[in-house]
Amino acid sequence: MSKRSKRLQLVLDLAEKKKKQADQFLAASRQRIEQDQRTMAQLDEYVSEYQQSYLGAHAEGCTGAQLHTQQAFLEKIQQAKSTQAKAMEQNRKELEVVEQHWKSAYARMKGLQKLTDKAIETEQLEEEKALQKQLDERSQVIKTPFI
Repeated sequence: MSKRSKRLQLVLDLAEKKKKQADQFLAASRQRIEQDQRTMAQLDEYVSEYQQSYLGAHAEGCTGAQLHTQQAFLEKIQQAKSTQAKAMEQNRKELEVVEQHWKSAYARMKGLQKLTDKAIETEQLEEEKALQKQLDERSQVIKTPFI
């Protein structure tokens, strides 16, 4: 590789590092989304189970204090679900930003990769032409064995 392709290779290496970093951010962001979904599913399941036990206790009869306690607990679960929904929305927005960053890093890396490949190809063609020119010049020089 000559100067241009070496310089481009350095820039390409940096772009590849940034793309790998963007890969890691993207994976982490997607994991947060998946965790958010699991947490929300657990909360939904918990609410369903607690409502069933609440209805069972209510059918059997309970005191006003017990009823108030159960309703307060259900409200806290609903607040947790609301908080979780807000966190999920924030993480989705973050994922969109991270995806845009990843796409940008990927496109830059691919563009630099093509540019580097083109520079290497051009340099190889120039070297081949120079070598062919030297061979042609040498073949034109006639050497006589008598001199």
